[in-house]
Amino acid sequence: MNLSQHLNNRQLEAASAIEGPLLIIAGAGSGKTKMITYRMAHMLEQGILQSQILALTFTNKAAKEMADRVRAATGKRLTSLTVSTFHAFGVKVLRDKGRLLGYHDNFSIYDQVDRGELIREVARELAIPRETLDISKVGNLFSGIKGERRAWGEEAKQYTALFNEYQAHLKAYNAVDFDDLILLPIRIFEEHPAALEEYRERFHYVMVDEFQDTSLAQYKLVRLLGETHRNLCVVGDDDQSIYSWRGANYQNIVSFERDFPERREIKLEQNYRSTKQILQAANSLIAHNKDRKQKELWTGIEGGKAIELFFPENEVEEARFIAEMIRASMLRERLTYDDFGILVRTNGLTSAIEEALLAENIPYRISGGTSFFQRKEVKDVISYLRVLANPDDDVNLLRVINTPRRGLGRRFLETMRELADRKSCSLYTALSAARYAADSPLSAKSVAEVGDFLSMLDHYRERLLSRGRMAESVKSLVDTLDYWGFLVAEYQKNEKVARWKFGNITRFIEMIERWERDPDTEDPSLFSFLNRITLITRDDDADDDERGKVNLMTIHAAKGLEFEMVFVAGVEENIIPHLRAVEEGNTEEERRLFYVAITRAKQKLYLTACRKRKLLRDWIEASPSPFLQELPEGLVEQHIPPKEVDAEEAKDYFAALKARLR
Repeated sequence: MNLSQHLNNRQLEAASAIEGPLLIIAGAGSGKTKMITYRMAHMLEQGILQSQILALTFTNKAAKEMADRVRAATGKRLTSLTVSTFHAFGVKVLRDKGRLLGYHDNFSIYDQVDRGELIREVARELAIPRETLDISKVGNLFSGIKGERRAWGEEAKQYTALFNEYQAHLKAYNAVDFDDLILLPIRIFEEHPAALEEYRERFHYVMVDEFQDTSLAQYKLVRLLGETHRNLCVVGDDDQSIYSWRGANYQNIVSFERDFPERREIKLEQNYRSTKQILQAANSLIAHNKDRKQKELWTGIEGGKAIELFFPENEVEEARFIAEMIRASMLRERLTYDDFGILVRTNGLTSAIEEALLAENIPYRISGGTSFFQRKEVKDVISYLRVLANPDDDVNLLRVINTPRRGLGRRFLETMRELADRKSCSLYTALSAARYAADSPLSAKSVAEVGDFLSMLDHYRERLLSRGRMAESVKSLVDTLDYWGFLVAEYQKNEKVARWKFGNITRFIEMIERWERDPDTEDPSLFSFLNRITLITRDDDADDDERGKVNLMTIHAAKGLEFEMVFVAGVEENIIPHLRAVEEGNTEEERRLFYVAITRAKQKLYLTACRKRKLLRDWIEASPSPFLQELPEGLVEQHIPPKEVDAEEAKDYFAALKARLR
């Protein structure tokens, strides 16, 4: 069976055991998914099942990969196997048994946006002033309460009535939110034993992949299903538990050991991905965590290169270093773009890296966050620039016409769209016509607003198309729009968010200024700049480069992935570990996060820590991450940039090259 090629005979024998609970503790890159897949395939091939197998995981992609592997290994139809995400399984239970709680099977599932809208609607009905309510904060509180991550403390109690009404509205609308997809099946099973027994008889064998990522509620659901037959197999790595902020609780491993004392335990410590140097560094780091299962990753892979640590002066130099190393490594190592992973702790660290990749014409994809150019505040400014370059761009005109708000509401836009359709013209042309028409369909107030808007566009179009000092003109445009005031009004209860967003606009303007001053910029015009960033703002799915793209992502998004060469940027104090996490006492999880970052690398790992980093508009002194002191000295070398080749050395080099080609 080809799935077994990385697993030794002892492990396979244990994994093939049918009866009883099984705990598989699997290190990074140790084939844990292969193990659970082999177990499923073996059971199906032996044909000794008394019932179906239920395998639970966390993403649709993981579920599909598991099912495809079992299908390829057995060559059979998977009629006795259900592979599902936790939430998809919850949907199936609710469709089947939701009537026991008063739900119809055509219920709606509310996402975060829907949840926010419903909270806002309920708050209006309860006469709660809008300015006193942070919808996002309240939504996260409700989710925490449902997922048992939060309790009704003194601060939360003020939202009790709002929560109760929110729940009542969900029920009245025959709707559930994502937390309900786990909690309501638990209610069904606890309040209706016959329903639970039916599912226990349907699934004698339950398996859970990435067990360290389960929440308290998800483990409760699994335990309810597996208690009778006790054929529960869980696979996880507590060292890779990095999602406590969304409810994951690696202590579920301890709970499993308590609830299933007769369990069999297997440790997978052989790593099939990374070099010895990388694994030794990872082992040394994670050993500083006290609350963990003891294991030591090892590999049979010979060779490998030292981990290199680079201290650039600032984030611009850091980004340039990464881009240049990718270019050089592609030539020297014959790697392709998708062999590279660039990992950051937070989305706020990507902007300089994106700019450097763009300058080197290196294609990339953003995962686990939003591209700098796709962030709303940056996209707003870009949309203004696109309208100034092309007034007939209706899509971008619609984005900016009421940003910041000008009192031009939905009815106004419907009127203008009807006028544009009737005259077969662009929205901009329709606005211009309505502005001066004697029989304008607009009110005097709307005509004045439209006039001011169009006059402002005309003024900045002339400035930006006249060439020269584009960054200065864009800064003036942002000031004229009073975008800072707009952000303050939007985030009345969190000025920190407003400052962060305005800081993104400031960085965008600085980016334009550097591009204008770059001697390699042949055409520093508005059109040229917009064409340049089209590579970033187009749909990521339009991948026309057969060599793929460099992967730029948060460390959280990198979990489960692997790359030949990895750059971890911003390995600095207050970033890794993150200041907020340290203040909240989550240093061990931050160490696990850094461990995950290190173990994404197969052959080569670079760590960068800036000497200075820009915070809003000020440069601050940066210190290396304290985690760097936990890495063995002999495995980490300081990167020394290659010296520039002088004229004589270059002459000798080309003479030697010429001689070789004769």
